[in-house]
Amino acid sequence: MDFIHYNPSEYPLSADDESTDEMNFSDLVIQYGGVQMLIDMDTIPIPELQSSEMEEVMENLVETFQEVTIKTPAKYKKYGQNQIERFIRMIQEEGLTVPKAAEQCGIPRSSAYKLLDEFNAGDGSVLPGNIPKALKREPKKLFPQHSAFLIELFDNNPSIVLEEARLKLCEHSNGLEISIPGLYKHIREKRSISLKQATKYTVERDAPRTLELRFNIVNQWKAAGVSFSENCVFVDEAGFHSQLMRSRAWSKVGDLAIVKVHTQKGVNISIVGCISPFGIVCFSKVEPLKKSDAALIEKEFPGSSPSKKRKAGSKSESKPIQLKQGTTAYHIVKFMESIMDILDKHNKKGMFIVMDKCRIHHSRFVVDAINQRGYKPLFVPQYSPFLNPIEECWSKIKKNIRRNPLDKSDMLTPRIAETCKQVTVANCQGWVRHAESYWDRCIEREVGLK
Repeated sequence: MDFIHYNPSEYPLSADDESTDEMNFSDLVIQYGGVQMLIDMDTIPIPELQSSEMEEVMENLVETFQEVTIKTPAKYKKYGQNQIERFIRMIQEEGLTVPKAAEQCGIPRSSAYKLLDEFNAGDGSVLPGNIPKALKREPKKLFPQHSAFLIELFDNNPSIVLEEARLKLCEHSNGLEISIPGLYKHIREKRSISLKQATKYTVERDAPRTLELRFNIVNQWKAAGVSFSENCVFVDEAGFHSQLMRSRAWSKVGDLAIVKVHTQKGVNISIVGCISPFGIVCFSKVEPLKKSDAALIEKEFPGSSPSKKRKAGSKSESKPIQLKQGTTAYHIVKFMESIMDILDKHNKKGMFIVMDKCRIHHSRFVVDAINQRGYKPLFVPQYSPFLNPIEECWSKIKKNIRRNPLDKSDMLTPRIAETCKQVTVANCQGWVRHAESYWDRCIEREVGLK
């Protein structure tokens, strides 16, 4: 396997490490996101201005301000209810014309005619300007019963399109007519329902047997003294390829969002990683097995290759061992040995190694290799990835790679190694706390966990 990232002598694993390697907390701060002051206000030399220079600057500013002409905005002549009442009284009692009455009351002539028309249109009991104007609104089409139907419809079928939702709503409510923009505005503004990127959710996650399995396993963990934040490390593998990119991109309205990537997707690269509450332990690249490795695997793991009984009369010559593709139990065993060597060096012997229930993790060679070194394997229940904190670690690493897709000059493996270095101790501790917060929810048999 290609060793990617970890140097125990430079990055201490634990704050309570009693080994010969002493921890340097200043190194930890710099390595895991600390800030280093480069310059402050006290260190910046500020030139002092002479009094003559200051006077010259002030004179220039005064001259500049004097040259600026400030235009006085036109005053808007306001009038109130007293002026309107006097205006109406002068027309009724004194018989003045509208222009003369408006001039004496300080009301613009155009506004005076409008006020008089408004007064004549009424019954004479309300002064003009006090009659509330009726708002021109279209009659309401959707009522609470329609909203309840739409909420139930989107809950049962989140991927439904608006056209189908509109047809079902019109069928449910006889005589109702509404446009697609009107329906979208209602569900968006009134019901707070929006269209988002869909996330797959396996039905088996909420199956009764899955809930019962989580309940039993978490109780067993508590009884055995398992603590994610104290005595556990977390192992998993993930695949990468050269066309990793975000599912959404920016572009002008009406144009396609195009992101340039490698011409060929290439072969997936498998990375096996291990993190702990004290930071990252190791990340390694899985190298494909070669024909020369067949004899070594057969020697170290006898009986691992599939064999069939020979038929009577067949030749005694044995066929060459067929090597499996991808990550195998052989890779996992070698990776576990490197992890346990690092943990032994930092006096962490006997910790729980948390893994998912993948077939290669359950291999007897993997389990035996862990038990023989004094460590204990711990398997997460099926359909429960949220109980393994390293899943969030892979999410962070892939997100950082997707932000800047690879171009022709980039290599995938160095990019992965560089991104793995950005995982901090604070990240690992946060992921561990988040995963451990699901324990009580599993005991309560809560559904919809993700």
